[in-house]
Amino acid sequence: MKRFGFRWPLLAVALGLALTGAVACGGDDDDEGGSVVGFSDAGYELAGFKTVTIDAGQPIRIGISSALSGDVKGLGEPIADSAEAGARGVEIEGFAIEVVREDDLCTADGGPAAADRLTKANVVAVVGPICSGGTRPSLATYEKAGITHISPSATAGDLTQPTRPEGPYVTFFRVPVLNADEAREQAKFMKDELDAKKVFVLHDTDEYGSDLSEQFQKFWKDDGGEIVGVQGYEKKTTDFMSIISTIKQADADAVYFAGFYAEATPFLQQLRNDDATKDIAFMGSDGVKNDELIKGAGAAAEGSYHALPGAQGEEFGTYAAKYKEHFGGDAEGATFGGEAFDAMTAIIKAIEKVAKVEGGKLVIDLKELNEEIKKSDFSGATGQVQFGENGDRKGAVVRIFQVKDGQYVQVAE
Repeated sequence: MKRFGFRWPLLAVALGLALTGAVACGGDDDDEGGSVVGFSDAGYELAGFKTVTIDAGQPIRIGISSALSGDVKGLGEPIADSAEAGARGVEIEGFAIEVVREDDLCTADGGPAAADRLTKANVVAVVGPICSGGTRPSLATYEKAGITHISPSATAGDLTQPTRPEGPYVTFFRVPVLNADEAREQAKFMKDELDAKKVFVLHDTDEYGSDLSEQFQKFWKDDGGEIVGVQGYEKKTTDFMSIISTIKQADADAVYFAGFYAEATPFLQQLRNDDATKDIAFMGSDGVKNDELIKGAGAAAEGSYHALPGAQGEEFGTYAAKYKEHFGGDAEGATFGGEAFDAMTAIIKAIEKVAKVEGGKLVIDLKELNEEIKKSDFSGATGQVQFGENGDRKGAVVRIFQVKDGQYVQVAE
């Protein structure tokens, strides 16, 4: 990670190892969760796999679970659009694909509610949920229905290491980089490139922010760094003046912010408006790196640093073109958009291999579909897509960006 300067190109390297509360959303795959490694026979026995038969003239239904409203809509909507872009114009054995979107709100209540609606909508697979906090309580719902789902952004390590005797949920896969990977590279960058010594850690109290902040603290301390303060805040907080006062008293030379752009926006404005803290280095998590931050914070966002797990692969151009054609969006600014596109691609490629036409109808065995998704191996928008024994994505890349002249500029990977 010591390559510094935006002249370095984006690597077409595989993303993911095992990345959502949220997005880019939390956990250490080495230390947390259960001890069972790999999908077990007992796990498969719990999955309610069935065979789906689709009548002639009817579509193949694939679900998308994302935050389509609320504070992180700016993150969730591009994810949903990116996933749908991967399905636009695709037919399998003459059967069109119909995308079914459900709003999971990026919350512990919204995730399972969306899962329940999608499983009842006769989808054959799902892209999502997008956040760890919404994914965890949804796992059993998808398992019971035998519906394989692939998250583009849920990052808690223990999602694929649950504390249950059956081990990992066999119907769950994901393509993002884990929080532990992100936090490790952020800590390294702040030490080696920013020469930070005393860091104040600020995080939202939901699962994503809490877990990511814990991961960062571990790596920072292991490397001899000093944590001069840790403070949690509730979602929708807009007044950070008391926290900024604490940061001043702690004499911090850098702030590590684990959360989302909705709260990072007023925090940065208030931080930069105080002469005593206006020059403190700021490192934000992937939930913060969003165009909405620059729009909302304006000049206060200048000079801030942000992490973005993942790389650009050979098919990024294909994804970017489809995303722009169908939704008018810029793929460069769609955080986890490439991962969502790859998640949809993995589902479609697997359906193409297992779907059979019988008597004019399309027949899809969901267990066979699950097995094909598990065997995924293709070059995607975010690099080579392969899944490990627990359903995590193989490989890991974390990029660091800085806001310069109102734009995110990559400065390290």
